Amino acid sequence: MLKKLTEDQQALIIDKAICEFAEKGYKGAGLSTIARNAGVSVGVIYKYYEDKEELFGACISKSIDYLDEALSRAGGEGKSLPEMIRALVNQTQVACREHPEYFRMYHQITTSDDPQQAKQLAEIIERPSAKAYKDVIRQAQREGLIDGQLDAGAGAFFFDNLMMMLHNAYSCTYYTERLNIYCGRKLAGSEKKLSEQMVRFILNGLGYQGEY
Repeated sequence: MLKKLTEDQQALIIDKAICEFAEKGYKGAGLSTIARNAGVSVGVIYKYYEDKEELFGACISKSIDYLDEALSRAGGEGKSLPEMIRALVNQTQVACREHPEYFRMYHQITTSDDPQQAKQLAEIIERPSAKAYKDVIRQAQREGLIDGQLDAGAGAFFFDNLMMMLHNAYSCTYYTERLNIYCGRKLAGSEKKLSEQMVRFILNGLGYQGEY
């Protein structure tokens, strides 16, 4: 009989699985490699997860929970629109620094050649963010802070695209070099300065007329 794993051991399996999926994608990831890196047998993994798909789902859930927590810290009553956007950008930078493997896994997902899997994952991952961003935009429009003619869905989509590029810039080598080429290493190397430039760009794009 296989010995029951501690919570730390179970968490280690997920962490090693995330790294494997981030590096090789879903199809390329191997349970044997994950098991070896976690210091357990493949049989132990099958005790907790029916197959690779179920393990992958657990990895996605953990990364989403982490990102949701990071985004929730950016919200809060009483924050102005610039403060909220600045907090979203800053929390994204922190999250990418703490767990770049989560974002590399996300990048792998976006290049999936399985249409059904891509559709299912997009629904799980994107819908909460889409709603949150649209709610922020609509509230700012009701308060007369930004362009009232902007479609909230389009605004949320463009905003999230910028955030996704920021994810990639901090977690994928190609996009890191892309950031250096466009912004120069001095600006790219300063999270605070880059954050302020991004906040300024977003607020200008939204038609915000107040102070930053």
